[in-house]
Amino acid sequence: MRGDLSAICRVLREKDRFLIACHENPEGDAIGSELALALALRKMGKTATVLNADPVPANLLFLPGADTVVFTEDGSKYDVAVVLDCGSPERTGRVGQELRKCPLLVNIDHHRTNGDLGELSLVDPDAAATGLLIHRVLSAMGYEIDLDVATNIYVAILTDTGSFHYGSTSPEAFEVAGEMVRRGVDPWAVAEQVCETQSANRLRLLGRVLDSLEVSADGRVACITTMREDLREFASGKDALEGFINYPRSIVGVEVAVSFRDEEGGICRVSFRSKGRVDVSAVAARFGGGGHRNAAGCTVPGTLADVKKRVLEALAAVLP
Repeated sequence: MRGDLSAICRVLREKDRFLIACHENPEGDAIGSELALALALRKMGKTATVLNADPVPANLLFLPGADTVVFTEDGSKYDVAVVLDCGSPERTGRVGQELRKCPLLVNIDHHRTNGDLGELSLVDPDAAATGLLIHRVLSAMGYEIDLDVATNIYVAILTDTGSFHYGSTSPEAFEVAGEMVRRGVDPWAVAEQVCETQSANRLRLLGRVLDSLEVSADGRVACITTMREDLREFASGKDALEGFINYPRSIVGVEVAVSFRDEEGGICRVSFRSKGRVDVSAVAARFGGGGHRNAAGCTVPGTLADVKKRVLEALAAVLP
């Protein structure tokens, strides 16, 4: 673990106005961590605004505090910016300019590729989720975690461990999740919202995306592709694609799954999932991205065909 937990706790106690943000296209760990911290700070009598570049995914709108997330800043002044679950300032997207206006930036994250942005950092690549780091911070401050905060921390852990399936799942993850259950979180109610609730259009979109499946000649790499037209046809946002990449990864013999998403402006969003033998964060880093050994991503300029060629060549070079 890198950083100064006590210094971050001191800032959270002493300052009054906080602007909280995470990476673009947020998922459960990012949203849960943001909301847990924001709700706790508000209970302490402080101002805490969650400002994101992209909307809260539909399956996370049930989370306490989700209705308070904003997407445009109103010009308010803040003492501290807190960036969560984000390896680099660029990944906050358009909200980065608002974060830079704050006199102090606090960085809390668990990505190995985090560059220790900001004046204060707490980075632990061994933590299964950023939500665990929020739990450490609140515990160190002596904050009595209530049900609303507990629900967000639980979802952060649940989602970033793949419902406790991933190899990153640690004793701490189970211990903190168990504590959140003791504080009133209902595991089935949460799982139903996070994992068992989707629209018919999302299921149709899944069929379209899976129809794009490509498997390499040696069977070790599987790819899926989403076009902008697919999202428009099925009236879906980018958040609807969450979890789709796990299908190609589940194929027998596949070591790495890759998801390509065609975007406006001549760029392509690439996501990687590995079964463990390949460090996909190293591949993502070659294209300016980052992440974890088994889950990483990057945004690559170029046509879809060109990006596919370059990414798959880079991946082939590191396959064992």
